[in-house]
Amino acid sequence: MNIQINFLWQIEHEGKTITMDPILFNLLTSLDSLGSLQQAALQCQVSYRHAWGLMEKWEKLFGSPLVIKHRGRGAKLTEAGVKLLQAQQQLQARHAPQLANQATELAHQLSRIQQSQQHYHLKIFASHGLAVSALQDTLNQLKDMPVELHFHGSVESLLALKENQCDIAGFHVPEGELGKRVSSQYLQHISPENHRIIYLVRRLQGLMVPKGNPLAIRSLADLSKGHYRFINRQKDSGTRLLLDQLLALQHIDPTTITGYQQEEFTHMAVAAMVASGVADSGFGIAAVAKKFGLDFVPLQWEHYCLAVSQQQFEHESVQTLLECVKGKTFHDALAGLEGYELSRCGQEVTFEQIFETGFA
Repeated sequence: MNIQINFLWQIEHEGKTITMDPILFNLLTSLDSLGSLQQAALQCQVSYRHAWGLMEKWEKLFGSPLVIKHRGRGAKLTEAGVKLLQAQQQLQARHAPQLANQATELAHQLSRIQQSQQHYHLKIFASHGLAVSALQDTLNQLKDMPVELHFHGSVESLLALKENQCDIAGFHVPEGELGKRVSSQYLQHISPENHRIIYLVRRLQGLMVPKGNPLAIRSLADLSKGHYRFINRQKDSGTRLLLDQLLALQHIDPTTITGYQQEEFTHMAVAAMVASGVADSGFGIAAVAKKFGLDFVPLQWEHYCLAVSQQQFEHESVQTLLECVKGKTFHDALAGLEGYELSRCGQEVTFEQIFETGFA
């Protein structure tokens, strides 16, 4: 059972409650990317007449144009259109993991009512990311494999695995010396005696900054000057652990960074804040920076892995998941993503390779 939960915008106008058609945001997103309402309508699979009528309807309700057309040069969003789209992107980025968790829990509860208690559910706790989202989409295509996916930080996911609250935990850890520095926080919860590790992807983390990098932010040291607004990730997330280790390595006091205490729970939420001008910089993955049209300052490669309990590793559901990780559908979903490498995807790796010696 695949349940999705989304939210709708409603506007009170002249005593009536009007619900906004979600296609409007799809059109605004496509128009912002393509610079043409006609091409945006084609991409969203609606007629040009319908697209233009929808724009005119909501321009009237908002009392401001959302799109401006230039003869012979396509069209672009007005300031009002940009603000509306940014608000939607921020809401989606900030609340998508919580909505996904609620949908997963509801699907699980309904499945338990419908199915025998002996029916096995594969439960995954994982740090939120594009690879995990792609894996979820791939697994959802398998009708005979019930999966529960819950989004949590890396440390929280590994703790859940240790306490038998899940079968698989998704976590990410930096390469090299930084990986050794944070290993103790991970190895409190997993061990070679009790768990096995499957490599998912190698990905790049760094600073996300506005297009063109107008403030010339080139390093973490620049942030410590106190002139820039930063947006952080939540405590116990792998990304927050990585950032804190990078700051410690460079002897940068976090209290000198304006906004260090401001937290978001996903890479997309951080990127949305930077894209909308709420923050001047955030820390996250290269692929999400590109998705939001931001520039990116690369700082650290990391491993994203799946930890599996020894007892569950040979279970049919786990083996099916591993087949999906190695399969074409999953690889195609990640192909071309900025800062993602798939060369070891689906391979079993050792604790030493991830936390100590690295790869030869």
